[in-house]
Amino acid sequence: MMMHRVYIGMGSNTPDATKQMSDAIDWLMTQLDEVVSSDVYSTPPLSGIGADYLNAVATGLTSMSCDQLNLLLKDYEGQAGRTPQSKLSGQVPIDLDIVVWDGTVVREKDFSYDFFQRGYQQLNPQG
Repeated sequence: MMMHRVYIGMGSNTPDATKQMSDAIDWLMTQLDEVVSSDVYSTPPLSGIGADYLNAVATGLTSMSCDQLNLLLKDYEGQAGRTPQSKLSGQVPIDLDIVVWDGTVVREKDFSYDFFQRGYQQLNPQG
């Protein structure tokens, strides 16, 4: 069975962001193998709308395809309260995005931002 190394950018800016991040990391540990998370840290919102974010990067192994895992992440976001309206209002209960898949950057923009690089460098100091 082929295992894929994935790096997932995580963020939340709701009043319960600490719990949202903790719950998401715990959930990822049930979905992926060998999960490791960076520290959780605060960053300002890119849009300038809403509260500061708590961010982290998690990495793990999966036998799912990139599309399968992405669908699973988006389903989790919805269950955690993420809606199109919440994003427009600047409230993001949880955001989980695959940024690096098997060593290939799949979300160039996210990869370039400090909110991802900070956690990514902690997990992958060689870059």
